Amino acid sequence: MLDLSKETAEGSRNRLAAKIVLGLVAAGAAIGLLMGFAGASAMRSLGFDSDAMPVPATSAPTTEPTEEPATDEPTTAPTPTTPSATPKKSATFKAAQASVSAGERIEFTGRAPELGSGATLQIQRKDEGGGWSDFPVTAQTRKGGKFSTWIVTGRTGRWDFRAVGEGFSSPVATVEIS
Repeated sequence: MLDLSKETAEGSRNRLAAKIVLGLVAAGAAIGLLMGFAGASAMRSLGFDSDAMPVPATSAPTTEPTEEPATDEPTTAPTPTTPSATPKKSATFKAAQASVSAGERIEFTGRAPELGSGATLQIQRKDEGGGWSDFPVTAQTRKGGKFSTWIVTGRTGRWDFRAVGEGFSSPVATVEIS
């Protein structure tokens, strides 16, 4: 049995050791919780939140085919049809806010379907002279070419932004910064 009495030197030493061990355990738990919350916040702010999972399509109940009545008339040959082109999903780039205050976060989302996942896109801002300059932010495309990122700027005015990369240029998103 551990001596924790106040009358002996060994008891005082054991009580001190127990306090130190309990303090270290409490400090470790507090640091672990803080790091967990900080890590989760960082992951969310970098856009690693969970996307909605696709819902499987339900099939309609099938009915038995009905027989057509037999006729003496000859049937006509089917006319050949050309397959219609499936519409491509177009590139998108949108700002979540149309106007923000200087220093406020501006969130962008978009889609670059032709790039697929894993492509790096550079965010650009249109200069006052009409040219484009790289903003110090990039975005990674996910499944289907979807991407999201955010920026903070203190430059006021009406600014055009876009995302570019690997032969891709998104539409322009305009944000008023006051």
